[in-house]
Amino acid sequence: MDCNTATLSEIEDLLRRFRFKEVLSDDTSSKTIWLLGTIATTNVASVDDEPPVPGQNAAIVVLERLAFSPQTIAKAGCSLDSVLLATGERNDVYAWATGDARVAALKPDVRIALTYPATQKHIDKHRRQQRKWVCETPELYAKVTKPFIDSQPASRIQWVYNILSKQVESEHILFEDPDPERGFVIVPDLKWDATNMDNMYLVAIVHRHDLRSLRDLTNSHLPLLYNLRSKAVVAAQKYGVSSNQLRLYIHYQPSYYHLHVHITNVLLEGKGMLAGRAHLLDSVIDNISNIASDYYQRATIPYVLGSSDELWSHWAAHQNTSSDEPTTIST
Repeated sequence: MDCNTATLSEIEDLLRRFRFKEVLSDDTSSKTIWLLGTIATTNVASVDDEPPVPGQNAAIVVLERLAFSPQTIAKAGCSLDSVLLATGERNDVYAWATGDARVAALKPDVRIALTYPATQKHIDKHRRQQRKWVCETPELYAKVTKPFIDSQPASRIQWVYNILSKQVESEHILFEDPDPERGFVIVPDLKWDATNMDNMYLVAIVHRHDLRSLRDLTNSHLPLLYNLRSKAVVAAQKYGVSSNQLRLYIHYQPSYYHLHVHITNVLLEGKGMLAGRAHLLDSVIDNISNIASDYYQRATIPYVLGSSDELWSHWAAHQNTSSDEPTTIST
């Protein structure tokens, strides 16, 4: 049994033992739903009353409807002679219906992601929650955010180190510059199905361990950023996506504190590109090369946090004990 077959078998076993508990959230625009449950000790189809315990038996399953692939349909054809409809209507020349197209070229039609064991941070990240707008000054970064980042255990990003050291996903690396100062790896993002080029989504993860977020960047890191920007073009060309079809950006706050750059097709839209989180790499480079070398150490950076976000609890605690001017607005 090869590695991929063994991995699929392991994932199938976990999914068959998944016991649904609640819907954390859903997104109709991306046709995605996040489910919280547990992983039972056996795959016997029985009700498991054990509650989800973060870090132990808790599991999050993400179900996402995949986009159609014009390339696959053009190659395989699209016969509808086995279509099975559930509902439908017709008005003059127009007709619409719902059902199962039963077209081989449209399969697989769902992407399944699993987080197990899921921590409380994983659960809070996906649970529907109130949003908070934060204006982080350099002083508040030093008082609130940096201590929070410093407190994060390295084990939370062990999966990042596993990729960089090629312990996992080595077969998915599209490009690597091994230089310890200006090097990185580029891999397909887990959110991309790697078939629809309009939704191309790659991520570049730097080799340096001392760069955790946008706040750490200065003009001394320009060689790294220039190198990454140029090599991202090379990686995207493997999928037929040219340089003028690319959007490169850095999240602040990021989902994990190890510097990485998102590389997407400009046709791809999503919450990750919204103001209040995404900072275009071209703008980052311009800010630290032409405005101020320490721009991101001096700038006030607004962003959005969820009310269940661990960082938000630190902000709330600071507001309750500080006489500083209000810096947050509920949304």
